[in-house]
Amino acid sequence: MARGTTYTFADFVLDGDNASLHQGTTQHRLRPKAFAMLRYLVERPGQLVTKKELLQALWPGIVVADATLTGCIRDLRAVLGDSVKQPRFIETVPTRGYRFIAPLTTPPQGSGSR
Repeated sequence: MARGTTYTFADFVLDGDNASLHQGTTQHRLRPKAFAMLRYLVERPGQLVTKKELLQALWPGIVVADATLTGCIRDLRAVLGDSVKQPRFIETVPTRGYRFIAPLTTPPQGSGSR
């Protein structure tokens, strides 16, 4: 996420400059890797992001178990109020990866051509 990039979906605002997630006036505290995972998924809306891609992007050169990924996803779902069975934000593609499915209601700032 480039500096100055903010994504809005539902009533959440993902702020790249401050590495924060807000819902209205509430700031949700996310662990750094959970925030990085949400940011990575949001930057690729509607696109399948494989487990391998997430591991390489978020834990480069480190061996990490799938349970680490599922733990981050579980943390994100808890904060977002999302469900595995009826997802609004993060869809699980069994054995493959994850997809961010919520519509972004504002385009990323600073990502357009000048």
